[in-house]
Amino acid sequence: MERPSYGYSAEDNPDPQAPPVCPRHPDRVSYVRCKRCERPACPDCQRPTSVGVLCVDCEREISQQQASTRPRNAMGARIGKRTPYVTYTVIALCVLAYLGQMVAPQIVEQLGIFAPFRILAMPWTFFTAGFLHGGILHLALNMYALWIVGQYLEQALGHVRFSAIYLISMLGGHTAVYVIADSLSQSWFTGTLGASGGVFGLFAAMFVVNRHLGGQTAQILILIGLNLVITFTVPNISWQGHLGGLVLGAAVTAGMFALRPKAAPGADRQALARRSALVHSGVVVAAVVLCVVLIAVKTLMVLSQ
Repeated sequence: MERPSYGYSAEDNPDPQAPPVCPRHPDRVSYVRCKRCERPACPDCQRPTSVGVLCVDCEREISQQQASTRPRNAMGARIGKRTPYVTYTVIALCVLAYLGQMVAPQIVEQLGIFAPFRILAMPWTFFTAGFLHGGILHLALNMYALWIVGQYLEQALGHVRFSAIYLISMLGGHTAVYVIADSLSQSWFTGTLGASGGVFGLFAAMFVVNRHLGGQTAQILILIGLNLVITFTVPNISWQGHLGGLVLGAAVTAGMFALRPKAAPGADRQALARRSALVHSGVVVAAVVLCVVLIAVKTLMVLSQ
């Protein structure tokens, strides 16, 4: 990689007795030189390091070289310990929403609960319903599952991909509820709420991640199986939302793995990470488009009746 000269060279300063000047700021005299390129660097362009002073350009170049060789995980995210901020945030929002339900249930629930008959007038409920819950036990079970699964997945996938899979699973769950609901039955007017669609999507994502990374999958399958048994045996549980979140969460995570760019020896890891982010964004957009198309087709069918 070529370093910019900023017009500074021996020919530009033919007088060897003239004081050295900073190439970025020619009006400033500097006797401090970069340990790497040996160009003068004024105080604003000096970057102290453990090996001496570097100029701002050399520091930037070294940072780019380090970034291009930095190890990445299977999804293209940086490897390293990270705090699961998204998991904490979702839990906090669910708790705050439940407190809102206790203080002003008519307002919060009327504005946030998902019901098929009113989605054209209140499309935001595809997501807001995922932060509301039907009781303290419902909230506690979902938040415990989110806490356990979220910490692991957010570390493995990175904040952005984890957020995308959770929200897409939530959207997929409510899309399934809308598509399967019979517009001539009571299900068309029944409200749905809870983070279960998103949580089921995370269950599926954990299975896909562990399968690709060679981790344990039997326990996850048992967990998914037990939750599906509860889904179909306990009354007043939206099996459509659970299955929709499970299927779309699995599909999006599998798509991210299948389409991610492969790293060759000596490849620029930073460029590979950018390509991976672009491809994964496309997978998420495709999932959103699929949901929108299904919703549109269902709406046209209902209007034509």
